[in-house]
Amino acid sequence: MRRDYYTARRKRGGMMNHSGQKLLIVDDEPTIADGLRMMFRERKELGLAVEAAYSSKDALLLFTAFRPDVVLLDIHIPGISGLELAGRMREIHPAVKIIFLTGYDYFEYAYKAIKQDAYDYILKTEGDDKVIAAVAAALDRIAYEQGLENQYVEAQARLATMLPVFRDHLLSALLAESSPDADAMSLTMNELGDSFMPDHPVLVLLGRNCSEQMSFTRKGLVQLTVEQILKAQLQPSPLQILSTSHREDILWFLVGRDSELGPPTVPMPLLEDIQGILAERTGCKLSFVLAKEAGSWMEIGRVYRSLQRTLALFDLCSQEGIATEGDRYPGESFTSEDEECAVVLRLLPRVELLRTHLQSGNLESFRNLLDEVCRVLSRIRNAYPLHTMELYLAAGKTLLGHLNETRLYSALPEDIDLTLLYTPTQMQSWVERAAYLNKLGRALCEAADTERRANAETTISRIKEYINQHLAADLSLNALGRATGFNPSYLSRMFKREVGIGVHDYITRCRIDLARSLLTHTKMKIYEISQKCGYDNTNYFIRNFKILEGLTPQEYRNRHA
Repeated sequence: MRRDYYTARRKRGGMMNHSGQKLLIVDDEPTIADGLRMMFRERKELGLAVEAAYSSKDALLLFTAFRPDVVLLDIHIPGISGLELAGRMREIHPAVKIIFLTGYDYFEYAYKAIKQDAYDYILKTEGDDKVIAAVAAALDRIAYEQGLENQYVEAQARLATMLPVFRDHLLSALLAESSPDADAMSLTMNELGDSFMPDHPVLVLLGRNCSEQMSFTRKGLVQLTVEQILKAQLQPSPLQILSTSHREDILWFLVGRDSELGPPTVPMPLLEDIQGILAERTGCKLSFVLAKEAGSWMEIGRVYRSLQRTLALFDLCSQEGIATEGDRYPGESFTSEDEECAVVLRLLPRVELLRTHLQSGNLESFRNLLDEVCRVLSRIRNAYPLHTMELYLAAGKTLLGHLNETRLYSALPEDIDLTLLYTPTQMQSWVERAAYLNKLGRALCEAADTERRANAETTISRIKEYINQHLAADLSLNALGRATGFNPSYLSRMFKREVGIGVHDYITRCRIDLARSLLTHTKMKIYEISQKCGYDNTNYFIRNFKILEGLTPQEYRNRHA
């Protein structure tokens, strides 16, 4: 039996209307059954349909036809007992709420009622109000349970709209792992449908915007445009195409529906046409790298990293192009070991400049020098020439030193393995090592630029706060430099670069804004406002105010005060 919060809630807010719900009263004493039926029918606020039966047999027949929500049942009824009758009713309608009604205050009856999972157990001597309250509470409970059921059904309906989100989460998890746990992934993959069947071949296409940074909406438009074109142009080939955005990349997965029909393919001319339409319609310059062959879903993390290396190798992050996974660098290899050695030896003394460029914030020079190092490494033919290894380790030492100095580890992408800086033999070729250095260098540039912007924002906030708190004081560049601890020339350049206007213009605007407020909301004299805003010369203040506002201070006050 349940004594829940519904009765208390009803006492606070009044009885609910239960229009359309049904009550069956079963008692072998017609006087009691009819009296209860009449009482509930008279309670119009409940809105109940009420029927009564006087025997177990009639009760079962009426129960089957009437399908009541609540049964008020005499526990001590001739023939089939009330307890047994309740059990049979539950077999027909498991959700029915049974309230036992008895004239006997026997613990044995109450115990058996509890065992039957009765909703309530009431003595006939407790009065009509108690009976009405128990029935109303049971009906409230039914309404509540129906609400929960409706919410569950609604959640199931909404689940269909959430499937793309779950799919993106799964794809992100697969892309993040070179060797994902098949058992851990299989349950989710099976729930997301045929697209993730393990025996279906998957061909991965990676896209990277090599122009300016894209907004989320523009990136989504590019993603869907390529997906739609591939679906339309590769038909009637039996393909399903999924896509996702992962960090700065967009990936498309071409899934073969039937392994017997062979793996999916993408013609290079089609990718060129896609580049053209994207450049024309969206202004986006997209580079593509296509996997050399289709594989399984469990391999896409490894394939993704290989595609990223190819992207870096061909410098497709900064220039539009198309490549296939595993393509060799387009530059020619060195013709001899002597040529390799000569070029490497000329480059070695300049490697330390990488760190200098990073420390000074000269990211363009850093990228140019790193590109030169990577081009040289990519052209090496011999497996482990000592001078080339020295060049790689020198570049790696420089990058690692800057990382230790700046503590930018957490800002790097998770898929960059820093141990490869000092264990290059874990990679298969100099092409792969060059691609790794290129990727790490670009990630360092992005992290350094992000940190620079964050530091600049903090600094600018401090400068603005000081200016607004000292508008009546000396706010020359030298004064600001002394107050904030920055070189005046550097402060001026940084403020103009980050804010878009010069320090003097910003100060003037803040002073005039303060003057407008004082003119509107105070009765201060013009010369007092001039001094409050940092102008010792009232005429100069009036002239500046009129230039910016088109009115003299007095004219402004007359119009707005």
